[in-house]
Amino acid sequence: MKKVILMAAMISSLAIVSCKKDAPAPPPAPEAPPAEVPAPPPPPAPETAPAKAEDGTTVTVGKDGVDVSTKTETKSTTVEVNKKGAAVEVKK
Repeated sequence: MKKVILMAAMISSLAIVSCKKDAPAPPPAPEAPPAEVPAPPPPPAPETAPAKAEDGTTVTVGKDGVDVSTKTETKSTTVEVNKKGAAVEVKK
């Protein structure tokens, strides 16, 4: 009789263990989007000095003619040649 009760207890314990619902495995965590590197702030705008005409010579050629300008700190010369005629201007 002891063997029958022992066998019944083993069978019932196996039945309970095999029918037990397992806890569902948690779903895998969603992949995190790649971390975006924030764009660096734009560099500060360079400070512009008041418009100061630079020394030097410029030559402009166009449909209307030729314009040549020369400037130094104290002297400026402008020569214009076009269809209407020529003009020379010297400033000190």
